[in-house]
Amino acid sequence: MKKCLLVFCFLWQVLACKKDTNLSANLVYQVPTEAEVYVNKFIEEASLRGFTFKKENLIVEFTTNAQNDICGQCSQAAKNADKSQKKITLVKDKSCWTNATEQTKEALVFHELGHCWLGRVSHKDSVFPNDAPVSIMNSRNDGPYSVCVYDISGNGDCNKLARRKYYIDELFNEKTE
Repeated sequence: MKKCLLVFCFLWQVLACKKDTNLSANLVYQVPTEAEVYVNKFIEEASLRGFTFKKENLIVEFTTNAQNDICGQCSQAAKNADKSQKKITLVKDKSCWTNATEQTKEALVFHELGHCWLGRVSHKDSVFPNDAPVSIMNSRNDGPYSVCVYDISGNGDCNKLARRKYYIDELFNEKTE
């Protein structure tokens, strides 16, 4: 009886491990060059803040079908399905990607990676007194650190590098002040 139980436990572990291995083997990394530059920047910024991300488990696709003025969408956010394939769909039209500034493209990709890789499932739509979003994870469609659009300093300073650092710090740490 003990031998049967041992054999059963051994087979159960082998089969369970095999299932996990197959799941990992099916995860894909496929990102177009024009979006990969921002994925690479995200990985670099993550590393500066003590996070490690590998180029795996991400598909980025472009579409021309904008729905409800949404420029990007993450399928399978990290908290909802940690081991499932992550996929970002970006809308490649004039208002979302084609005519967007580099900062806006970066913010869009970082926002979607916030959902997919950081598990920031919900949007954070609160604003500062000057109407600038508190987080890059807002649902507004106007680029939180686009050139001189949001002045988080409150004194007319259009230093986009200062805004970028704040928003990226907040992306990786929601408690950033």
